[in-house]
Amino acid sequence: MDGRTLVLGDWTPIVRDGIDVLRLVILGGAVVYAAIGDWGSAALLAFLGSITLVARLVNMPRLYDLSLTLGMALQGFGETLGWYDEWVRFDDLVHFTLPMLTAPVIYIALARLEVVPDPRDETHLQHYIGIGVVTAALGIAVGALWELFEWRSDAWFGTALSVDNDDTNGDLFRDTLGSLVGAGLLVLWARFGWGSVRRIPGVNTHEEISA
Repeated sequence: MDGRTLVLGDWTPIVRDGIDVLRLVILGGAVVYAAIGDWGSAALLAFLGSITLVARLVNMPRLYDLSLTLGMALQGFGETLGWYDEWVRFDDLVHFTLPMLTAPVIYIALARLEVVPDPRDETHLQHYIGIGVVTAALGIAVGALWELFEWRSDAWFGTALSVDNDDTNGDLFRDTLGSLVGAGLLVLWARFGWGSVRRIPGVNTHEEISA
């Protein structure tokens, strides 16, 4: 295996690259927690792992496949291993990184559904501005929906997800910053015309899809 294949992947049809290894770590974690009887942690990791499998099935570009998988691993293991309680700033880290990593993925998924323009369709300024605005709005909206979930979960199920208004506003602020960074990175992605489909290693073409 040469260096290019090691980094870009296509090792085998089943385990293509390091991203698939991380996917297997998430799903393997679900199996381990199920084996020891921690069904809540098992269900969470299984759910997040299944999201990464969808990204694999639709041939998401490698960078954004990695972004989504990292985001799901951060969220899943942060919850199951108690990092939110152990590290005071872990919640701040998650609220910045998750929108940064996942907002562009949501945009690309919508592009694959032909709801929004594909990042490589056009190359003019208005196109880039539109990509940035929509991607940032998606990330901010997801962050806001999560805060609503925390608010209602505390009221209906007696959880303690939302500390106070300062905590909520701080989370929304970090969600917004992360979404803006993610939107800017997607605009750069579009500027180079890389599109919404996983590229074939070693050639300047894309894999066939049936989106």
